[in-house]
Amino acid sequence: MKRSDATLTDKLAQLVSLSLAIMLVTIIATQFAQAQVLYGSLVGRVEDPSGAVLPGASVTVTNKDTGQQRVTTADDSGSYAFRDLQAGVYDLKVIQSGFKSYLKAGLIVTINNVARDDVQMEVGGTTETVTVTATSLLQTERADVSTQIDKSQVTNLPIGSGRNFQQLYKLIPGASPPAEQHSDAGNPQRALVTNFNGVSYSNNNTRLDGATVSYPWLPHIVAYVPPADAVETVNIVTNSFDAEQGMAGGAAVNVSIKSGTNDFHGSAHLFHTNSSLRARNFFFLGDKLPKNILNQFGGTFGGPIKRDKLFFFGSWERTVRRQNVSPFRTLPTEALRLGDFSGTGASIYDPATGNPDGSGRTLFPNNRIPADRIDPIALKLIQLIPAPNQVVTGVSNNYFASGTYEFNRDNFDFKVNYNPTAQATMFARYSFSPSKIFDPPSLGDAGGDALAGGQPGTAPGRVQSAAVGGTYTVSPHVLIDANFGFTRQRLGAENVDIDQNYGLDVLGIPGTNGPDRLQGGYPRFVFLGGTNFSSIGNPNVSNPFLFRDNQYVAVGNLTWIK
Repeated sequence: MKRSDATLTDKLAQLVSLSLAIMLVTIIATQFAQAQVLYGSLVGRVEDPSGAVLPGASVTVTNKDTGQQRVTTADDSGSYAFRDLQAGVYDLKVIQSGFKSYLKAGLIVTINNVARDDVQMEVGGTTETVTVTATSLLQTERADVSTQIDKSQVTNLPIGSGRNFQQLYKLIPGASPPAEQHSDAGNPQRALVTNFNGVSYSNNNTRLDGATVSYPWLPHIVAYVPPADAVETVNIVTNSFDAEQGMAGGAAVNVSIKSGTNDFHGSAHLFHTNSSLRARNFFFLGDKLPKNILNQFGGTFGGPIKRDKLFFFGSWERTVRRQNVSPFRTLPTEALRLGDFSGTGASIYDPATGNPDGSGRTLFPNNRIPADRIDPIALKLIQLIPAPNQVVTGVSNNYFASGTYEFNRDNFDFKVNYNPTAQATMFARYSFSPSKIFDPPSLGDAGGDALAGGQPGTAPGRVQSAAVGGTYTVSPHVLIDANFGFTRQRLGAENVDIDQNYGLDVLGIPGTNGPDRLQGGYPRFVFLGGTNFSSIGNPNVSNPFLFRDNQYVAVGNLTWIK
């Protein structure tokens, strides 16, 4: 017990020392204000008409959507700084005795950016006001290379079928065209991959309101993609990002979900893609185009719970696709099913003759296997395989399989913002996305490859992401901000008879099924010997599967400006 207590004490001491070291590292001592990743900063200097600084001026910023006000005082160098502003449009007001009041309306503040607005006061009374119309603010305080995609771009620019905001990465210099990868079962969010500045797309890191939404098994895509109508802004830093945005070599992407305001706002949308409206492929020989219909519909709604203090925002989107899929397969002919190989040119030997090493065996007469010599398990399988339905020369592609592919996904997002005091802000967000995909096996009761080339059978999925965060301004020189994020990704694939030990109980083949549910269903049967017959059973080596991946991220910053 003494040894255990000592070990525990040592570990606690090490943990405390490590925590203090991290806290010291996160203290920023600089004359310039650094932007927090989840917030924007507005800095500047107050001067008189001659360019001399005006210390002591009262500086106020007001969020036009939420009514939140922040007040500070210009320091001895005439500088002011607001370092934890929510993304939005702000009004800036400066008051100094002996000078006219200064008002600039319409300043746009974005996340992970430092905007500068220097103020030149005019001599006069404070009851007089000089009003200035805001212009675009340049970021001159930092050296990183970043691009901002705001909600108006996401909503109004064409982003194609599926309406994924990642399509707009093509607007960023140095980005490759976004592309889809992997089956729907492995990527139900239909996340896109993009290279930035020639760096591998596996080196990008995306966060949603501070929560990491990486895909551990496929790091080049993300686990959750929010609906386009729910996105407030997307900040993409492709060079010289700071340590807080680590875990990235190509791009550090920060996505922010919309927040509620003092006014109620809502939207509804429906996007319909129909194969009937598409041009006929030059090589398509049928009379009617195969069905491929995509419907994506939903809406958003947000507003105040308590004006100027507490706000909510919610969104929902459903994506439904129904598609006719029809590949060709190669199946045994009726003669082969009866054991007649006389027309194939193959030599069929009787395994019951000859030596143990295979030498000395004799041929079956006329290359025909007697009916009483065909294994009972093989007979069961033969009875399951459908008969060829195409007249072809030879055997290849003698079966045409057709069925309906089904894709269903919902995306829910809910966010609450709370401004308890003029010094503090808080937020909490929860996102939830269940999905269900069905890709029918091409050979019916005999299983076989999936018609659409993905996972044969049903692929259920559920992705959850949550984030909480807040800031507190201790003084004009000291700011604390912290956030915590959690993402859980649960994806699976199940063949159609997953709940039956088909190989063990029906076919009687030892070792083909186990006690775990994911070990149930069809075994895999592959035809060897140079044949091109389609596999039967469950030929997909990665099916069934179940991923349950949890990701946590916690960030704390203490900023001190001296």
